[in-house]
Amino acid sequence: MIKKGRVFFSAVATLVILGVGCLAESKHSMGATMKTQSSLVAQLTSDLKMAQAQNQCQRGPSVAPAKETRKIREDKFQFSFNIPTNYRNEKRQYNNSLSIFVYNPADTKLLECCRINRILFDCGYGTLPVWVRVEPATPETRLIPEPDATTLRVENIRETIIAKQKAFVYIRRYTLSGDLAKADTYLEASFLAPDKRNQITISIINAPGKDISGSIEEKVFNTVISSFAFVR
Repeated sequence: MIKKGRVFFSAVATLVILGVGCLAESKHSMGATMKTQSSLVAQLTSDLKMAQAQNQCQRGPSVAPAKETRKIREDKFQFSFNIPTNYRNEKRQYNNSLSIFVYNPADTKLLECCRINRILFDCGYGTLPVWVRVEPATPETRLIPEPDATTLRVENIRETIIAKQKAFVYIRRYTLSGDLAKADTYLEASFLAPDKRNQITISIINAPGKDISGSIEEKVFNTVISSFAFVR
């Protein structure tokens, strides 16, 4: 059974891609707050649907990224970054927020299986995309999330520079159950746009039972943040 903690990252994904907002956040359509998203996910999921999705469509092993990359450019928010040429990207915009999902070929096959089998709500739980999101920022916006009922711990915090902006890279332990032992691991990078009007967060989640460190997903995450640039 796919771990409940993955609901936040993946469920918000499928709702948007497949339709009803195919996950009101494009697999993470990021217009709502974290707590609102968690509530939405809880309403949309059920053990029965999860079991059905797993039985019909399962994600295969992650496919290694191609050495060649291609540039993704976002004109409204004026930034670009590179992704492997064998990976697919999806963009979803909601008012002043934006989500871009970078899918491994294994994710693409899973989503296609779900489309063919008309599985609308659970498919995204099994995907492991790199998630780039843009949200409005204020002077009170924090680059490092505060622990709360779902973000139980933030650790391995490292200050760095991304796209010539002050940034933080950290590990976030996230779960809907409140049990740290069942928490999923997110690797995230967070920084502000040069005009301070928007916050950019880049995330990946671990596959169940696997380490993020040294994973294929981490390699693509590093490709995205190392190539990220603000452009005009």
